[in-house]
Amino acid sequence: MDHEDVDSLTTEEDDDSNSTEVVQPLVSDANLQFRGFCQLLIAMAVLGAIFSFIGYVSGPQTCDDDNLFEMLGQFMFWTGMLGIPINLFILLISFANSEFDSKDVFVWTLIHFVVSMLFLFLFVEYILKNMFCDPCMGSPGEDC
Repeated sequence: MDHEDVDSLTTEEDDDSNSTEVVQPLVSDANLQFRGFCQLLIAMAVLGAIFSFIGYVSGPQTCDDDNLFEMLGQFMFWTGMLGIPINLFILLISFANSEFDSKDVFVWTLIHFVVSMLFLFLFVEYILKNMFCDPCMGSPGEDC
C-alpha cells in the first residue's frame, strides 16, 4: 500500500464522519449516576479499611484508645458496607424502570459487594478490633 492510498482512505473516512446522524449514548444518565455512587462506596470501603489498619498499627493496642485514623476508617468502611442493601434495593427498582440497564446495575452491585467483602476479610482484625473489648460482654451471671 502506497502512502497515497493511505491518504485517500483517511479522506474517505473523514467524509463519512461528517454525517448528521445523532449518536445515542451507550449508558444512560441513571446508570452513570449509579456507577458513580458505587465507585464512591467502593472507595469508602477501601479507604476505610486502610485507615483502620493505619490506626491500629500507629495507635496503642488497647480497647480504650482509638485514634482519628481508626475512628474515621471504621466509619468510612461501615458506611460503604451500608451501601450493599441500598444497591440491592436499586437493583430491584431497575427491573421495573426502563431508564436503568439492569445488567449494568447488577454488575456494579456485584463489584461493590465483592470488593467490600474482600477488604473485610483482608482487614477484619483492624476493622472489628473493638467488638470484643468489653470484659463482661453482657453474659448473664458474670460479676463485673
